[in-house]
Order: sequence, then structure tokens, then C-alpha cells
Amino acid sequence: MKTIDIIVTLIGVLGALASFIGAYFSIRAENKAKSAAVRAESARDSIIRKQETTDLAGILFEAKKVQQVFGKYSIASNNRSLTGVEFEKDAGALQSFIFNFNENRSTISLSSDIDTQIAYNDLNTLLDDFTRSRSITDKKDTGKQIRISLDDIIFKMRKVIDNRNSEI
Repeated sequence: MKTIDIIVTLIGVLGALASFIGAYFSIRAENKAKSAAVRAESARDSIIRKQETTDLAGILFEAKKVQQVFGKYSIASNNRSLTGVEFEKDAGALQSFIFNFNENRSTISLSSDIDTQIAYNDLNTLLDDFTRSRSITDKKDTGKQIRISLDDIIFKMRKVIDNRNSEI
């Protein structure tokens, strides 16, 4: 064998060895990239889930505030105990909650067993009934129905939030 043949063979063997080493490091880098992508996706999903939980907690907090506003209609023993109540202000609090509820309906419906379309329609109907009521007795009865509707929403949202927090 000539020296040139030996050099060519040696270069071929070294080239093949370099190709194998390159392939090994390429596969290794690919696996690291896949693993990093999986971790990044998991982190993104976790952040989205926590943001949804935060949004739900905000809605729950607002629902509780409105529930307290309408609680007086359940405990009023007679129509005189509602003397001085600012019905328009109470209606405004419910309207604000309905706006927030509507804005977050997709998150609520994906996260809970609340039928958001029915709840939204019911709340709007109750708000209309409340604002159209002329007698204190009618306001009191509708106010009770509003509080009961809010009680159901709060119960279901609380359950979802508690379940999400127990998963963390």
C-alpha cells in the first residue's frame, strides 16, 4: 500500500468517525431541545391555568360583593326594613357583575359546570325585573331571587377554585 492510499483511508476513517460523533451530538442536542420545548409548553400551560384561576377568583370576589348587597332583601322581615335602600345603586352593582361575568364567560364555561348562557340570561332577566319593579314587595322578592342565583354561581365557582388550588 502506498502512503497516499494509507492517508486517504485514514482520512476516510477519521471522516466517518467525525460523522458519527457529529450525529451523536446532533441527536443529543435534538433531545435536549425537545425536552426544553416540553418544559416550556408545560410552564406556559401552568401560567395560563393560574391566570384563569386568578380571573375566576376575581369573578367570585365580585359575586360575593353583589351577594352581600342583595342579602338585605332576604333578611328584610317587612317592607319598612328596606326604607332608604338605594335600589338603583344595587342594580348598578349587579349590572357591573353581569358585565364582568359576560366578559369571562368562556373561561367560566371551560372551568366549571355553570351554563354561562343560562346564568347570563337569568341574571339579565332578574336585573330587568328588579329595575322594573315598582313596589318594595316586588323588589324584595326579585332581590331574593338574585341572591339565590348568585349563591349558585358562587357555590360552583368556589368548588372549581378549590379544586384548582388543591392540584397545585
